[in-house]
Amino acid sequence: MINVLDLKPGDRLKLREEIVAEVTQNMDDGMWVEVKYLESREGSDVGLIELCHAQDIVSVLSTSAST
Repeated sequence: MINVLDLKPGDRLKLREEIVAEVTQNMDDGMWVEVKYLESREGSDVGLIELCHAQDIVSVLSTSAST
């Protein structure tokens, strides 16, 4: 299980629906992060910024410390 409290701006996530997103802000509540879509199945959502719930996160692709 991913600890959402550990996510920092710049971390890249794989989300449901084949979306790759970057954390822009952590709400520090253990459930929500704000993300910017970098890749999506249709491509039309790229650049979209929205809140993402912990249950929609499939994996952490990279952390801001490792990039």
